[in-house]
Amino acid sequence: MDLRMIGMMVGGWFASYVVNKLADKVSLHLDGRYDLLTGAKAMAEDVKARLPRIRAVIQAAEGRPIRDPALATWLRQLKDAAYEADDVLDELEFKELHDMMYGKSKVSDFVTPTVKLLKHFITSDDDLKNLKNLAGNLEKIFFDINCMEEQLKDYNSQQRSVTRETSSIIQDIVVGRDRERDMILDVLLHLADEPESSIKCGAGSSSYPSLGVLPIVGIGGVGKTALAQLIYNDERVARHFELRKWVYVSDNFDVKRISKELTYDSAHDRIPDDISLDGILGKVGDATRNKRFLFVLDDVWDETGSKWRELRGVLTSGAKGSMVLVTTQSPVVAEIMGTMDPIELKSLQKDDYWILFEHCAFGEKILEEERREKLQTIGRKISEKLHGLPLAGKVLGSLLNSKLDEDYWKMILESEWWEHEYVLDNILPSLALSYEHLNANLKQCFAYCSIFPRSYIFEKDRLVQMWMAQGFIQNKSQVRMRMEDIGGQIFDELTSRYFFLPTLTGKYVMHDLIRELAAFVSLDECLVISDEKGEIPETIRHLTLRTDKKMDAIMDTCRLQNLRSILFFGDYDSERFYSFLDGMLKQSKSLRVLDLSYSQVKLKKLPDAISGLSHLRYLDVSCTKIKQLPKSFGRLCHLQVLRMRSCHLIRLPEDMNKLINLRHLYGEANTISLITGIGDLIDLQELEEFRVTKKRRHEIGELKGLRNLRRRLVIKNLENVNSKEEAMEAMLKDKEHLTALNLIKKLDARSLPDAEKEIFEGLQPHPSLKELSIRGYEGIKFPTWLVESNFLANLEFISLDSCVRLESLPPLGQLPFLKELHLANMPAVKRIGREFYGDTGVAFPFLEALTFKGFWKWEEWLEPDGAQFLPRLRILELRGCDKLRKVPLLFQSSLVQLSIKYCGDFGGALPGCLQSLTSLAQLRIVDFPAQVSLRLSNLSSLKVLKLWNCSEMKLLGEGLQYLTTLEILEVNGCPKLIESSEPVQIHEEQGLRTLNGLTIDDTVLFQNLRILLGSLPSLQRMSITLCNVMANFTREQELWFQQLTSLQVLDIKNCLRLERLPSSLKYFPSIRKLHILACPKVSSLPGNGLSTSLKELHIDECPLLKDRCQRGGADWPKIAHIPLIRIDSETIQML
Repeated sequence: MDLRMIGMMVGGWFASYVVNKLADKVSLHLDGRYDLLTGAKAMAEDVKARLPRIRAVIQAAEGRPIRDPALATWLRQLKDAAYEADDVLDELEFKELHDMMYGKSKVSDFVTPTVKLLKHFITSDDDLKNLKNLAGNLEKIFFDINCMEEQLKDYNSQQRSVTRETSSIIQDIVVGRDRERDMILDVLLHLADEPESSIKCGAGSSSYPSLGVLPIVGIGGVGKTALAQLIYNDERVARHFELRKWVYVSDNFDVKRISKELTYDSAHDRIPDDISLDGILGKVGDATRNKRFLFVLDDVWDETGSKWRELRGVLTSGAKGSMVLVTTQSPVVAEIMGTMDPIELKSLQKDDYWILFEHCAFGEKILEEERREKLQTIGRKISEKLHGLPLAGKVLGSLLNSKLDEDYWKMILESEWWEHEYVLDNILPSLALSYEHLNANLKQCFAYCSIFPRSYIFEKDRLVQMWMAQGFIQNKSQVRMRMEDIGGQIFDELTSRYFFLPTLTGKYVMHDLIRELAAFVSLDECLVISDEKGEIPETIRHLTLRTDKKMDAIMDTCRLQNLRSILFFGDYDSERFYSFLDGMLKQSKSLRVLDLSYSQVKLKKLPDAISGLSHLRYLDVSCTKIKQLPKSFGRLCHLQVLRMRSCHLIRLPEDMNKLINLRHLYGEANTISLITGIGDLIDLQELEEFRVTKKRRHEIGELKGLRNLRRRLVIKNLENVNSKEEAMEAMLKDKEHLTALNLIKKLDARSLPDAEKEIFEGLQPHPSLKELSIRGYEGIKFPTWLVESNFLANLEFISLDSCVRLESLPPLGQLPFLKELHLANMPAVKRIGREFYGDTGVAFPFLEALTFKGFWKWEEWLEPDGAQFLPRLRILELRGCDKLRKVPLLFQSSLVQLSIKYCGDFGGALPGCLQSLTSLAQLRIVDFPAQVSLRLSNLSSLKVLKLWNCSEMKLLGEGLQYLTTLEILEVNGCPKLIESSEPVQIHEEQGLRTLNGLTIDDTVLFQNLRILLGSLPSLQRMSITLCNVMANFTREQELWFQQLTSLQVLDIKNCLRLERLPSSLKYFPSIRKLHILACPKVSSLPGNGLSTSLKELHIDECPLLKDRCQRGGADWPKIAHIPLIRIDSETIQML
C-alpha cells in the first residue's frame, strides 16, 4: 500500500492548534491598530479572514485516513503552512524575549508584551517577508478550499455510513478466556441467591441494588464481544433467564432505539413510528416486570451516564437476579454503569494466542506436513508481532488463509500491519475507536508517542514536558492551571483508556499494537529510524534515531530542515557523532525537543550550534558526560526543561540566569550550585537543592522570587546566613506550593543560641507545608513557628536531627495531621513530658510512626496528664537511649512494629509493655544487656522476631513455640533464652508451623533446640552464622536438622572455629542451594556427601575446602552431580 495515498492521518493533530494560535495572535495585533504599514495590515487582514474556514477544514479532516492523492497533498500543504506560521510567531516572541534580556529593547517596561511583539511584527524586514510568504501560502491553499471541503464531507459521510455491528450469534472461536467466562457465569447464575446487602454496589448502582450491571472492559479488539456472545449462548444462561436480549449500542446511546430492540421480539412486530419515549420506556417496564432477564449492551460509549439513567429507571421491576452485561472500551462507562467490579480483559497468553491464530490461518485446510511446518514457523513469528490481541490474530490469520504460500507469508512477516488495506480496514475501526473518542488535544498527545521505540518505558513527567515543548498543552478553561497539571490530566485520561499501562515501578508502557496505532495516525510526521537505511519522508517533523554505531544509517537525516523533535537511542562513535550532531543542529532550526540521554555517547561539549535554536524548549543531555555548555547557551530564552544529570560539568555559562522560561532543571547539586543568579528563573517549578554561600548572587535571597517552586526544597549551608533579615529574604512563607522543606546547617560550637533562633525565625515556611526536616539547629528553643499550634497545622512528617543544644522538645503533639515523627541526636534532652504533647485532649491523634535515636542522656519519658496520647501509633523505634529508665506503661495495642536497639532496661518496664501489644507483627531487640524475663505467648500476630546480643534475656514458659504466626526468626548472642531441660508439651495447632526463615548462632545451637524451636515443617531458608565457639555439630543437633524436610537454602557463615560440617547435609530432601562462607578450619565436606537435590554450591573464603572441591580434588566426587558450583566467585561447573 502506497503510504503517500494515506495522506494526513490525523488531519491537523498539530495544525488545528497552530491555526487557533495564529488566529488569536493576528486578531490581537490588528484590533485597534491603525498605524500598521498598509501592506502589512492588508496581509494580516487577509490571513485573519481565511483562518476560520481553514480551521473548519482541519477539524473535518482530523483522524481520517485520506487515500485521494490530491486531497492528501492539499492537506499536507495546509499543515506545512500551519507549522510555518507557528515558527513565525515563535520567532517574534523569541526576539522580544532576547532583546528584553540583553537590553536591546527601547520600548518602555510598562508597555504590554503584545505591543512589544507588534513592534517587531511591523518593523522587521525579515518578519514582513515571513508574513508575506505565509499569506501567499494560505492564498494558494484557500484557492482550492471549496472543492476540498466537499471531498472531505464525502469522506466523512462514507466513514459514518460504514459502522461495525454485532449480534448475539457466536461467530468465532474463543480461547484463553475460561477464567473470565467462569467468573461471569458465577455472577449471572448465582446473583439471585445472594442477599441484597452482600451485592457490591458500584457507582452505577444508585438505588437499584436488585439490578446487577457487570461491565466487561478492555482495549478494542481484545475479545469483549466474543466473550459476551459465549456467555449469552451458554445453555445454563438460556435456562436461567426467562428473557434475553442483545443490543449493539455503539457511540450513539439512543434510548428509544435500544428500548425498541429490548421490547419487540422480531422485525414483524409493529413498531409505531410516532411512539413517544415515555411510551416505549413503559413497554420496556411491562416486558420485564417480574421476569428474570439478561440484557447485553454491546460496545457502549456514553460517558455522561445520562442516557443510561433514563433506561435504567424502567429496568428495576424485573425479578431478583436480573442482569445487564455491558461491553465497553471506556473505564468511565464501566464506572458509571457497573454495580460490581468490572471484568477486565487483557491480551491472550502466548500459547492461547497461537491456538487462535493457527485456527484462523489454516482453518480446516489439509497441507503436506513439511509445508505446514514451514508456514507454522513463519506464522508464529507473525503472531508474536500482534502481542495477544485476538482481533489482530483473526484478521491477519484470515489474510494468510487466503494464500497459503511461503513467500506471501514472509512478505506479511516483513511488512507493517497497516500496509495491507484489508488489515487496515478490519483492525483499525475497532482498535481506533478509543482514539476516535479522544478530543483533538488528547489525539495529538497520543500520536506524538509514536516517536518512542517499542517497549519504551514512559515517565509521566518527562512525556508531559515534551508535550509542553511542542505546544500541545493549552489552558482553554477559566480555571487557572499549570501546563504540567493539564498535561498530567491528559496522561491520566490516556492511561484510563488503556493507551498507557502502569508498571510496578510507577512508570508506564504502551501495548505494541497501541503504539502501532500511534505510528499509523502520525506516519507522515513521526518516524523511528533503526540500523536499516531507508527512505526518510521530507514531511517528518519528529524523529528518533535508534542505531548501534552505524552512523551511515542516519547521515541522510542531516538534510531534514523541519524537525521539531530529535531523540537519540543507541551507541555512537563520539567523534563522528559530534560532527553529525553539529550539522544536524545547524539545519534543524525549528527544533523544540532534543534528547541525547539514551544515546550512550560520551561528549566533551555540546556544539555551539545549539545556541541558535531559538525554538528549543526541551533539552536532555543526561549521561552524556559533557563537561561544558556553549558560552552563548543563555540565548535559549524559550527553554523550559533542562536535564543534565550524570554530567561532569565543572562550570556553567555566566548567563544561565537568562533562561527566563526555564521551568524544570535537573542535575546534581554540585552542578546546580554553579548557576549565578538562579533567582532570576522565576518560572522554575522545582529546585531539589539550594546551597547558600556568601558569594554574590548565591546568597539565600536568590530564593525570593522563586514563588512557583513545588515538591521538595533542600536548603544547605545555612551557617552562611548571618541574620533574621537575611533569612527572611528567602520568603519561604510565600512559597505555598512547596510540600517538603529541608533546612540543613553544619554544627558550629561558636554559634550563639539566641542568634540561631532568630535566623530560623526568618525561615518560617508557608502553612500548607506537609513535610519538614531540620538538621544542625543549635538553638536552646525552637523558633515560634514550630511551637505555636496554628502555624504549621498541615504537617504530616517531621524530622529533627542534631539539635544538640535543645533541652526540651516542642509541643508537636498538638499538630492535628502529623503521621510520622523522627527525632535524632539530641544529647541535651533528659526528660520528655507534658511540653512534648501540647495543650490538647488527644496528643498526636494521627501519628503512626515515632522514632527516637541518639538520646544518650534521656532518662524519663512521661505520659501526658489526663490526656490520651498516640492512639494510632503503629511503629515505634528506640535506639541509643541507654539511660532511659522510665517509659509509658500503656503502649497502645495498635502498635505493629517495635524496635529497641542499644537501650537500657527501661526500669523493668519492658515485660509489662509487651503484654498489651496483641497486634504486634514485628519485634526487634538488639544489644539489650539488662537482665529481663519475657513472656511472648500473647503476641498472637507476630511475624518477625529478631533478638541479637541480649546476653541476659530469658524466655518464660513455653519459649517461642506459641508464636504460631511467626515467619522470620533471627537469634544471635542470646545464650540464656531457656533454662529448663524438660520438654514442652505442644498441641498440634501450636509450634512454629509457619516459620520459613531462620538465622541462629552457636549460642542458640548449644541450647535445647527441641524445647526452644521444636519442629519446623515450613522452614525454607536457614543461616547458621557467627559461631565463635562451636567446633563440631552434636548428635542432638544433627537429629534436629533431619526434621527440616522443607529446607531449600542453607548458609553456614563466619564460623571461625568450625571444623566439620553436619553429616545431615546428605539427608535434606528439598535443599537447592548451599553456601559456605568464611569457615577457615573446615577441612572437608561430610564423608557421606551432599544431598542429591542440591542445585547450587557456593564456597567462599574456605582455604582448606577450596582445593578439595576443584575438579579432580578429593571431594569432587561428592559434588560432581551439582549443576552450579562456584568457589571464591569463580564458576567451576555450570551444567
